[in-house]
Amino acid sequence: MLKANRLLILSFISFSLLLGCATKKEAVLPAEEAVRRKSITRAEFAHLLATRLDWNSIEKRPKKVIIIDISKSLYRNEIKKMAKLGIMEVYPNHTFLPDKTLNRGNCAKIVENILVTVKGKEKWRRKYLGKPSPFSDVPNYHRHFNAIILATKKDIMKPYRDGTFKPGRFLSRGQVRRVVRRLERYFK
Repeated sequence: MLKANRLLILSFISFSLLLGCATKKEAVLPAEEAVRRKSITRAEFAHLLATRLDWNSIEKRPKKVIIIDISKSLYRNEIKKMAKLGIMEVYPNHTFLPDKTLNRGNCAKIVENILVTVKGKEKWRRKYLGKPSPFSDVPNYHRHFNAIILATKKDIMKPYRDGTFKPGRFLSRGQVRRVVRRLERYFK
Protein backbone atom coordinates (compact mmCIF):
# COMPACT_ATOMS: atom_id res chain seq x y z
CA MET A 1 0.00 0.00 0.00
CA LEU A 2 2.84 2.39 0.87
CA LYS A 3 4.52 1.72 -2.50
CA ALA A 4 1.28 2.43 -4.33
CA ASN A 5 0.87 5.75 -2.49
CA ARG A 6 4.44 6.79 -3.29
CA LEU A 7 3.96 5.86 -6.94
CA LEU A 8 0.71 7.83 -7.05
CA ILE A 9 2.33 10.88 -5.44
CA LEU A 10 5.36 10.69 -7.77
CA SER A 11 3.17 10.41 -10.85
CA PHE A 12 1.05 13.35 -9.63
CA ILE A 13 4.18 15.47 -9.11
CA SER A 14 5.55 14.49 -12.54
CA PHE A 15 2.25 15.31 -14.20
CA SER A 16 2.07 18.68 -12.40
CA LEU A 17 5.61 19.56 -13.48
CA LEU A 18 4.88 18.54 -17.04
CA LEU A 19 1.70 20.58 -17.08
CA GLY A 20 3.51 23.57 -15.58
CA CYS A 21 6.25 23.43 -18.23
CA ALA A 22 3.72 23.12 -21.01
CA THR A 23 2.23 26.49 -20.12
CA LYS A 24 5.58 28.26 -20.38
CA LYS A 25 6.39 29.55 -23.85
CA GLU A 26 10.09 28.76 -23.64
CA ALA A 27 9.48 25.12 -22.69
CA VAL A 28 7.08 24.18 -25.47
CA LEU A 29 6.96 26.20 -28.67
CA PRO A 30 4.21 26.09 -31.26
CA ALA A 31 5.41 24.33 -34.39
CA GLU A 32 5.45 27.51 -36.50
CA GLU A 33 7.47 29.46 -33.93
CA ALA A 34 10.01 26.64 -33.58
CA VAL A 35 10.47 26.58 -37.36
CA ARG A 36 10.74 30.38 -37.48
CA ARG A 37 13.70 30.40 -35.07
CA LYS A 38 15.63 28.07 -37.38
CA SER A 39 14.60 29.85 -40.56
CA ILE A 40 15.58 33.28 -41.86
CA THR A 41 13.60 36.46 -42.44
CA ARG A 42 13.61 38.74 -45.47
CA ALA A 43 15.51 41.40 -43.49
CA GLU A 44 18.22 38.94 -42.45
CA PHE A 45 18.57 37.73 -46.04
CA ALA A 46 18.91 41.34 -47.26
CA HIS A 47 21.66 41.85 -44.69
CA LEU A 48 23.51 38.71 -45.84
CA LEU A 49 23.27 39.71 -49.49
CA ALA A 50 24.35 43.31 -48.86
CA THR A 51 27.34 42.39 -46.71
CA ARG A 52 28.60 39.15 -48.26
CA LEU A 53 28.41 40.02 -51.96
CA ASP A 54 30.46 42.75 -53.68
CA TRP A 55 27.90 45.16 -55.12
CA ASN A 56 30.49 47.82 -56.04
CA SER A 57 31.07 46.33 -59.48
CA ILE A 58 27.37 46.49 -60.38
CA GLU A 59 26.64 49.35 -62.74
CA LYS A 60 22.91 49.56 -62.32
CA ARG A 61 21.22 52.86 -61.65
CA PRO A 62 19.45 52.53 -58.33
CA LYS A 63 15.76 53.28 -58.44
CA LYS A 64 13.92 55.35 -55.87
CA VAL A 65 11.91 53.28 -53.40
CA ILE A 66 9.57 54.12 -50.58
CA ILE A 67 9.39 51.57 -47.77
CA ILE A 68 7.19 52.32 -44.78
CA ASP A 69 7.74 49.34 -42.48
CA ILE A 70 11.53 49.14 -41.94
CA SER A 71 12.15 52.08 -39.60
CA LYS A 72 12.62 49.76 -36.60
CA SER A 73 14.57 47.07 -38.42
CA LEU A 74 18.23 46.60 -37.59
CA TYR A 75 18.92 45.99 -41.26
CA ARG A 76 17.07 48.97 -42.77
CA ASN A 77 20.14 50.22 -44.70
CA GLU A 78 20.75 46.80 -46.25
CA ILE A 79 17.05 46.46 -47.08
CA LYS A 80 17.08 49.85 -48.83
CA LYS A 81 20.19 48.89 -50.79
CA MET A 82 18.70 45.60 -52.01
CA ALA A 83 15.37 47.26 -52.86
CA LYS A 84 17.03 50.14 -54.76
CA LEU A 85 19.02 47.68 -56.86
CA GLY A 86 15.83 45.75 -57.63
CA ILE A 87 17.15 42.60 -55.98
CA MET A 88 14.42 42.28 -53.36
CA GLU A 89 10.80 43.19 -53.90
CA VAL A 90 8.96 46.06 -52.25
CA TYR A 91 5.27 45.34 -52.31
CA PRO A 92 2.79 47.70 -54.04
CA ASN A 93 1.62 49.09 -50.69
CA HIS A 94 5.23 50.23 -50.01
CA THR A 95 5.94 47.52 -47.45
CA PHE A 96 8.90 45.17 -47.35
CA LEU A 97 7.66 42.82 -44.60
CA PRO A 98 11.12 42.46 -43.02
CA ASP A 99 9.96 39.90 -40.44
CA LYS A 100 8.32 37.60 -43.00
CA THR A 101 10.02 34.21 -43.18
CA LEU A 102 11.81 33.53 -46.46
CA ASN A 103 10.67 30.48 -48.42
CA ARG A 104 12.38 28.64 -51.26
CA GLY A 105 10.19 30.12 -54.00
CA ASN A 106 10.86 33.70 -52.91
CA CYS A 107 14.56 32.95 -52.54
CA ALA A 108 14.65 31.60 -56.10
CA LYS A 109 13.05 34.85 -57.33
CA ILE A 110 15.71 36.88 -55.49
CA VAL A 111 18.42 34.66 -57.00
CA GLU A 112 16.95 35.31 -60.45
CA ASN A 113 17.02 39.07 -59.81
CA ILE A 114 20.66 38.86 -58.73
CA LEU A 115 21.73 36.83 -61.78
CA VAL A 116 19.92 39.16 -64.18
CA THR A 117 21.41 42.23 -62.47
CA VAL A 118 24.97 40.88 -62.30
CA LYS A 119 25.10 39.32 -65.77
CA GLY A 120 22.87 41.89 -67.47
CA LYS A 121 20.89 39.20 -69.26
CA GLU A 122 17.28 40.29 -69.05
CA LYS A 123 16.25 37.38 -71.28
CA TRP A 124 16.94 35.00 -68.37
CA ARG A 125 13.66 36.20 -66.78
CA ARG A 126 11.72 34.36 -69.51
CA LYS A 127 14.17 31.64 -70.50
CA TYR A 128 12.19 28.64 -69.18
CA LEU A 129 8.62 29.89 -69.52
CA GLY A 130 6.39 27.43 -71.36
CA LYS A 131 8.80 24.53 -70.93
CA PRO A 132 7.86 21.37 -69.03
CA SER A 133 8.59 21.32 -65.32
CA PRO A 134 11.17 18.89 -63.97
CA PHE A 135 9.53 19.13 -60.53
CA SER A 136 6.23 17.45 -59.66
CA ASP A 137 5.29 20.21 -57.19
CA VAL A 138 6.12 23.19 -59.45
CA PRO A 139 3.81 23.41 -62.47
CA ASN A 140 5.06 25.47 -65.41
CA TYR A 141 2.44 28.14 -64.61
CA HIS A 142 3.76 28.68 -61.05
CA ARG A 143 4.55 32.36 -60.40
CA HIS A 144 8.21 31.58 -59.61
CA PHE A 145 8.62 28.79 -62.19
CA ASN A 146 11.29 30.51 -64.29
CA ALA A 147 13.20 31.65 -61.21
CA ILE A 148 13.14 28.16 -59.69
CA ILE A 149 14.41 26.51 -62.87
CA LEU A 150 17.10 29.18 -63.36
CA ALA A 151 18.31 28.85 -59.76
CA THR A 152 18.56 25.07 -60.05
CA LYS A 153 20.14 25.07 -63.54
CA LYS A 154 22.79 27.55 -62.37
CA ASP A 155 23.45 25.23 -59.39
CA ILE A 156 22.65 27.90 -56.80
CA MET A 157 19.68 26.10 -55.25
CA LYS A 158 19.27 22.34 -55.09
CA PRO A 159 16.08 20.29 -55.52
CA TYR A 160 15.18 17.61 -53.01
CA ARG A 161 16.16 14.00 -53.65
CA ASP A 162 12.54 12.99 -54.22
CA GLY A 163 12.39 15.18 -57.35
CA THR A 164 10.52 18.07 -55.77
CA PHE A 165 11.51 21.67 -55.11
CA LYS A 166 9.01 22.56 -52.35
CA PRO A 167 8.76 26.30 -53.09
CA GLY A 168 6.68 27.00 -49.97
CA ARG A 169 9.13 25.45 -47.52
CA PHE A 170 11.12 27.81 -45.31
CA LEU A 171 14.88 28.02 -45.75
CA SER A 172 17.20 27.32 -42.84
CA ARG A 173 20.08 29.63 -42.06
CA GLY A 174 22.55 27.02 -43.33
CA GLN A 175 20.72 26.67 -46.65
CA VAL A 176 20.76 30.46 -47.08
CA ARG A 177 24.49 30.62 -46.37
CA ARG A 178 25.09 27.98 -49.06
CA VAL A 179 22.99 29.97 -51.55
CA VAL A 180 25.00 33.14 -50.83
CA ARG A 181 28.29 31.23 -51.10
CA ARG A 182 27.25 29.83 -54.50
CA LEU A 183 26.23 33.34 -55.63
CA GLU A 184 29.70 34.70 -54.78
CA ARG A 185 31.21 33.08 -57.88
CA TYR A 186 29.09 35.37 -60.10
CA PHE A 187 30.67 38.45 -58.47
CA LYS A 188 34.27 37.59 -59.36
